Amino acid sequence: MMTDIIRPSRIPHLPLTRFGSLGTMCLQSKGRLAMFDTLPQLIRAYLDSLKGRACYRTKVHTASEWMLRLSMMPTRKEILTRHLEKGKGHYQPGSCQANMELGLLRAACRWGIYQEVWNGGDPTIGIKKWKRPKRVRTGKYDELKKLLLHFDEAKTELEIRDRALFGLMLFTGCRPSEARRCKLDAIAPYGEMGSWVKGVTKTGQPQELPLPTQIMPWLAAWYAIRTTERPNVYLFPGQEFEKPISSELVRYRWSALRKRLDITGLWNYDIRRTLVCILSNNKTVQQEDSTVMAIINHSDTTAMGHYRFKDFDSLTHPIQVYADWLWSLKQPVVRSAAPSIFHAPLEQEVRA
Repeated sequence: MMTDIIRPSRIPHLPLTRFGSLGTMCLQSKGRLAMFDTLPQLIRAYLDSLKGRACYRTKVHTASEWMLRLSMMPTRKEILTRHLEKGKGHYQPGSCQANMELGLLRAACRWGIYQEVWNGGDPTIGIKKWKRPKRVRTGKYDELKKLLLHFDEAKTELEIRDRALFGLMLFTGCRPSEARRCKLDAIAPYGEMGSWVKGVTKTGQPQELPLPTQIMPWLAAWYAIRTTERPNVYLFPGQEFEKPISSELVRYRWSALRKRLDITGLWNYDIRRTLVCILSNNKTVQQEDSTVMAIINHSDTTAMGHYRFKDFDSLTHPIQVYADWLWSLKQPVVRSAAPSIFHAPLEQEVRA
């Protein structure tokens, strides 16, 4: 049977906010697909297809600043002008937001073309994103020590929850979205260690990761006092029904913790970068690149990556070694001699 393509305006009994199933998220009526006439309709449909993913809230905010206010698809010249006004140039302030806006518009157009609900083309073809500086911030040893010592003093319900939440990030290097979306039944004992079934991660691949012995009492303490007014499948429940703790609240709690401990400039995502750098650069706990990639669940694109992989048990030792190294930071440093005191050279010393 041939599929007829019709306009939404010709389906008065179907509102624009009602979409079909099977992930197409487009208007359907007896096998007929409805084409979107305007850019806001396309953007809203694409955003609806992202519901449930960690990037949804960020994409909605990005779209609300410009794209959802347009009545028609902008020309390539108008997109270039907007991209230049927003980003200014390579490595300039605003370039990150400009890249996000361009990427969202490009993804929505190509999604609509693929779903056969958009025939306006892709005016972003040939427009390049601004170059961004590479972030090289990691947790310093003293900062990690402050975090661990603070977590030892956790007493209130919020402090115990934050300790379990940020502890997952600290000891496993997981993404913040993976920690906050951890399911209630995803963690189980594995000997003295633990096992965390993440499910499908950002890379599209499922992952099961060992948990070190140090974090298991933190998780047990949160399990013991975790209470909700209504059932919730997530270990860290949010205020919305059947939803995890929001990304905004996680960032707020991390910001408050950072200010309390006087740790400036350290993002919660930097904890993930810290694990990679320590396991790659510190000779005490140094591991193979394939091991580090398996822990953070990055694909091995080398020729050997088709045959070689790291199973669950092969990751237990590296995870525990890293946790033991973190735990050792809490021990006082024993100095063999008194530290030298720096003083500025005197004027006569400089002349001499």
